[in-house]
Amino acid sequence: MPRPRFHKLDARRQESILETAAEEFAAHGYDQASLNRIIERLGLSKGQFYYHFDDKVDLFQAVMDWAWALGVPEEIGDFSHLQADSFWPTLERLSERSREMLRERPWYVGVWRPLYHPPADPRARQVAQEKIAQIEAIRINFMRHGQKVGCIRDDMPEDLLMTAIFSLRAALDRWFVDHWDELTADQCDTLPRLMLDMFRRMFEP
Repeated sequence: MPRPRFHKLDARRQESILETAAEEFAAHGYDQASLNRIIERLGLSKGQFYYHFDDKVDLFQAVMDWAWALGVPEEIGDFSHLQADSFWPTLERLSERSREMLRERPWYVGVWRPLYHPPADPRARQVAQEKIAQIEAIRINFMRHGQKVGCIRDDMPEDLLMTAIFSLRAALDRWFVDHWDELTADQCDTLPRLMLDMFRRMFEP
């Protein structure tokens, strides 16, 4: 985690540091990302950098936590307030919100590549694995509440349905992080819509 001194910086400077690092990790992945390039772009000395972060892994974790906070609203972790008539429309609204953020921050998809291409550094790999665990917990809540309100099928064994949901989402997400930079602006907007529509068609009763 960042040293306490980092949190004493004003919010704009904190965001500038994290976004610059996020762009580097998104463009090159964790292993090939250059701490020297990040420091140079920020106009810092190495001494100034280490005043705020212990090392590259520490910076990586800060970036991942910040990216998570940007892209995963609190409501997505708790579906309990949703009813049958609001379940899928809420997911569509959240999907649209994600697309808006991607238009503002085109690096955002790339920053998640370490989840699907684990870093060689065991500490960085652990950071990625913790985020995967958070994602899986959300998907379990999504499935179980969806079944409760009649929006997710319940005609299959739970572990089989979970395997299907997790496997499909992981495959789609990995495809997007691997190919996002190749997509046209229109594809970046329409493919997530089609993905959600396909997901709904497969898992509705």
